[in-house]
Amino acid sequence: MSEQTSTDRVLVLGGGIAGLAAAWRLQQAGVEIELLEARDRVGGRLWTSFEYGPFPVELGAEFIHGDRVITWQFLERYGLRALDDPSQDRRYVGINGRVMPSVDLSRPVGEGIFAPLGQAAEAWYATGRPDTNLAAALRWWADQVGMSLTPELWELWQTLAAIGWSADLEEIGVYGEVEATYEGDGLRNWRIADGQQTLAERIAAELGAAVRLNCVVERVEWNRSGVRVIASDGEHHGRWAVVALPLGVLRGGMVKFVPALPEHLREALDGLNPGVSIKVVVELSNDPWGSRIGCLFVTEPHGIWERPGLALGRQEPVFSLLIGGSEARRLAALPRDLAIREVTRSLGNVLGIDVSGWVRRGVVVDWINDPWCRGGYSLVPPGGAGLRARFGSVVDGCLVFAGEYTSVIRPSTVHGAIESGLRAAEAILSLQAKAAVSP
Repeated sequence: MSEQTSTDRVLVLGGGIAGLAAAWRLQQAGVEIELLEARDRVGGRLWTSFEYGPFPVELGAEFIHGDRVITWQFLERYGLRALDDPSQDRRYVGINGRVMPSVDLSRPVGEGIFAPLGQAAEAWYATGRPDTNLAAALRWWADQVGMSLTPELWELWQTLAAIGWSADLEEIGVYGEVEATYEGDGLRNWRIADGQQTLAERIAAELGAAVRLNCVVERVEWNRSGVRVIASDGEHHGRWAVVALPLGVLRGGMVKFVPALPEHLREALDGLNPGVSIKVVVELSNDPWGSRIGCLFVTEPHGIWERPGLALGRQEPVFSLLIGGSEARRLAALPRDLAIREVTRSLGNVLGIDVSGWVRRGVVVDWINDPWCRGGYSLVPPGGAGLRARFGSVVDGCLVFAGEYTSVIRPSTVHGAIESGLRAAEAILSLQAKAAVSP
């Protein structure tokens, strides 16, 4: 292997935004790179459709979360425009056949709709008690502050867990939630006017011929002298490798590492969980809610309806529903038409109208069973705090990991994934510099 890897080439495994960011930084530094991506496109969970009208519909990641995150630097580089999403100022909740402004359910704690989840986690952590799940912490916290925990409020919190963590409240660890501070990210949600996938494509265009699509990584052989990757299109050799494959793919054993990864990383991979999420996009013949509602949190199933064209002032009746947790797993097991029928019927029940005959077309995007993803963004279960940080070290001088699940402070975000890719690239550059001065 040493003879074949005498070059300082770096192999980047995975063409999601983390892998792209790592490859971009290395290439900017003059390093020879080769990026291997299993799909016929780059972006991973950045996936945009233009089939539903003159505006992008996000089939994966929806927003830029915050006005100070690193994503903005790449938007400026490529001349991409972001739009302040107006739906966040018109948030409604649909529950038990009623539709109400989300603020009506936020007033008991005086902050935004997600505030109780964070407050409960922080309060539990401050007591020094052992880690527990967010459901237990919320029940305890509600009792401490004298809040009446109604079934409606509980179902709303389950919805927030489903869309925020792609999990049920019972699956989310309190200590892991406290780790993820998102400090300094700023405010508001923003949409990329040309779609999230466009950002990935612009980075890939700059990488040029170094990007290898339809290249399925099957085996990674590694030692201190280099890395050999066996892929569907043959062998690839490099001195170092950035492993930017999704958590679900690594956990599922789809890629074999020889020798096996160190025990502390195997424990981290087994201890973290891929989130469970799907998206349903429907085009309707009529507009079921008009301009009053920007987005609609629903509790059956636990998810959130968005109007993708709203930020661009488009009124076409195209809607997307993000569903997470056990409800997503159940719906993913249904035939596509049946799943679409169920979620649109539930929407009609909340709005008090029959929309069952309004569906012109629709699609179910199943991230749970996607072969190159195997789940949504990662989450930390009870007892899993500290596992993300294990991916910050270099493995035996040749392997570096990147991806949203490796970000302690900003997991489950596009900007967290970008930062992880840049961090991995800097680790490689440090290794290269040390190798250059070694006798």
